[in-house]
Amino acid sequence: MTPSPEAVGAFERAVRAVLLHDWDPHNAAGVPAAHGAYDLYVRPLAEAIRGGASESQIVVWLHEREQESMCFPPMGTQRLKRIAMKLLAIERTSYDPDAS
Repeated sequence: MTPSPEAVGAFERAVRAVLLHDWDPHNAAGVPAAHGAYDLYVRPLAEAIRGGASESQIVVWLHEREQESMCFPPMGTQRLKRIAMKLLAIERTSYDPDAS
C-alpha cells in the first residue's frame, strides 16, 4: 500500500524535527532563522527509511553527512544510534495506524 501524500508529508516533517532537535550538529535549533539548515537532507533520508534502511545504514548516512558535507571531525557513531532508532520508530507509526 502506497502512503498518502499527507502521510508522506507528515513523515518528512517528523524527520525534519528529529534532524533539527536530536541530531543538530550545527546547533541550528536555537536559531529560528537556521531551522531550515537540514532541509536538504530530509527527503533523501526519508526515502531511505521508507525504502527499508536499517538502523546501521541510517547511522552511516548521518555520519557521512557530518564528515562530508559539514566537515565534522571524527566523533564516532554511538550517539547516532538513538537518532536512527527514533527515525525508524517514527516511520513504523507513520504509515501503520495499528502500530501506535
